[in-house]
Amino acid sequence: MTTDTNRTKFKPAFYARIPVERLSPQEMDALLANGYYRNGLDACANSVRFMGQAWVSAVMLRVRLTDFVWKKRLRKLLRNNNENFSFHIQPFVPTAAKESLWQQYKLGVHDWANVPTLEAHLLRGQPAANFNTWELCVYAGERLLAFSVFDRGARSITSLEAAYDVAFSKYSLGVYTMLLEIGHCIELELDYYYPGFYPNGDPMFAYKLRPGNLEFFRVESAEWLPLEQLAPADWKLDEIVTRHNALIDALVEADIPSTLGFNHCVNQPSSKAALTASGLQLIVPANVDGGGQIFLYIYWNLWKKGYQVFEGKNSLPPLKMDASGRYQPIHFYGIQQANYFGAFKTPEEVVFFVKEIKHWVTSPA
Repeated sequence: MTTDTNRTKFKPAFYARIPVERLSPQEMDALLANGYYRNGLDACANSVRFMGQAWVSAVMLRVRLTDFVWKKRLRKLLRNNNENFSFHIQPFVPTAAKESLWQQYKLGVHDWANVPTLEAHLLRGQPAANFNTWELCVYAGERLLAFSVFDRGARSITSLEAAYDVAFSKYSLGVYTMLLEIGHCIELELDYYYPGFYPNGDPMFAYKLRPGNLEFFRVESAEWLPLEQLAPADWKLDEIVTRHNALIDALVEADIPSTLGFNHCVNQPSSKAALTASGLQLIVPANVDGGGQIFLYIYWNLWKKGYQVFEGKNSLPPLKMDASGRYQPIHFYGIQQANYFGAFKTPEEVVFFVKEIKHWVTSPA
């Protein structure tokens, strides 16, 4: 369970994005303990992760080190690779060799369409000392074969990024750097190692399960549990998608247009209703008295178990259809909340509200 010492501004949440320009080791521990990860200069809640063109369900993982025991096959991998390679750990410093390896790896293995520089991806101009960011580099002689980058808290380490030379894939260098990071944690007598987020059903991230002694963060109860207790209900985005699909069907039946909205806005968790508190929303245009039009933003609130409806004061373009007749999704990065209209339990209640709103509400000037 989250302790009082960890009850910081990083309140457990389904969706949150909190700007950070520096973090003390203690703040880093609190961030991680509450199910967040650092993404550049943002602390993000880890129940969803934007990958490709959509949000995916995810959970945060950590390795409990107080009673950690190396698996036999992992000890063998460490022993064999230690005989062939050397490694070095130091504070993170961008170099041309790491940049070249990073670019090749992200373009080739992860198939990123656009790859920023490693320094820009991790720090966006801030010094590595602001987050106590370190690197682990693996060499064959003087040749850089692999590296990983991690943030170091007071009692924990979190892995951020890694890359390796695919010509040496048979040595499992990605797993190797992870194991070396864990070994570094043990040498420092730390409590936890965080391998990062684990998206539902993505085999590319299965390597994060290999160390064992894993726990996951259950956001609904704000507690860390053994990975064996992970249940279908812990993939919280699935519940939201199911509820959204039900609402989409009801809107289509009522001949009301809507489109998916992907929210990338800054959002700090609060007890107050907030338009930006969900990463996935439905955007619905609604006519009002006087011939005007407003945009409604609707999402399923996991905790209140209802559809929350907001008006966003913005300049969204008219909804556009693609060749299949579906409305194209919209990504928004900034929005001003104009009105909160309340929570509705069923799609039918939402449809009724959208139909009637033009009779009794006018968008603020």
